[in-house]
Amino acid sequence: MNPDDPMQTWLAVQSLLADVAAALDQRELDRWPGYFTDDARYTLQSRENHDRGLPLATMAFESRGMLVDRVYGAKDTIFHDPYHQRHILGAPRILADDGGTIRCESSFLVMRTRRDAMPTVLAVGRYLDTLRRTPEGLRIAERLAIFDNDLLDNSVIDPV
Repeated sequence: MNPDDPMQTWLAVQSLLADVAAALDQRELDRWPGYFTDDARYTLQSRENHDRGLPLATMAFESRGMLVDRVYGAKDTIFHDPYHQRHILGAPRILADDGGTIRCESSFLVMRTRRDAMPTVLAVGRYLDTLRRTPEGLRIAERLAIFDNDLLDNSVIDPV
């Protein structure tokens, strides 16, 4: 990827975000941490807390190791009624690109479906991502998943 070509950068960002969503939607959770840097941060937070600068978050992880632990918990220790998630992503907006790091924003809608029930909206909001160019390609250094709805289902098992 040529960092001087904005279209190539945008396509690489779009591809990464789609791959991350697909790993979650297909419940291939073991793949999910691989899209992040070792020192990555992931935060799922309400819009109200984010806008007010309040630290309380629904989920907050401070390394790829913590993401791996969450995957273990979601797959092997947390028992819940089975469901599927489906992410619908808006096109990313590149906010800044210094050649090594890209900051971008994209909207998301996450639906939850169960076999015996109508689909429900789990979360609507935006991702604020900081992506880092690495020898392996783009990786997420920080993801703020900011949900607009005031309430979330009390059982957010898989990452949003």
